[in-house]
Amino acid sequence: MNLLFRKMLHQDIDAVYKIECDLFQDPWSHDSFSRDIEEDQITRAFVVEHETEVVGYAVCWQYSGEVHIGSVAVSRKWHHQGIGSFIVNRLIENFKETGIIYLEVRENNWPAIKLYQKFGFDTLYIRKGYYPDGENALVMVRKDKHRGENGLV
Repeated sequence: MNLLFRKMLHQDIDAVYKIECDLFQDPWSHDSFSRDIEEDQITRAFVVEHETEVVGYAVCWQYSGEVHIGSVAVSRKWHHQGIGSFIVNRLIENFKETGIIYLEVRENNWPAIKLYQKFGFDTLYIRKGYYPDGENALVMVRKDKHRGENGLV
């Protein structure tokens, strides 16, 4: 499958927002994606295209020598095609100089948890009542094995 991983643009927001609303019970707003594109000092927003269709996306924040993955999503019709793995792999490649990547994931989202574990993410702790519906989040971290605790060589 020929996939393109690239920076999110304003013309992608409608497709990204459609995926967001389809997948998540507490979706980010349309405006939040627009802000993520405009406030690019710490925000890194990406899409994955197959041919000309946006099939997935990721939003991250890079600051203080760390990366925090805010969202990774794949369009429901493209699930089980390896696109989630493609996105996570590309994020790790893009931020390999950082050394530490954090994320939160719903504690009952086993497909996502297994995906992150496959790429070396470990559960750090449980954040109680993190989501608007009261569900807990697992805080997961991936540390580059060749770097120290603070990401430095």
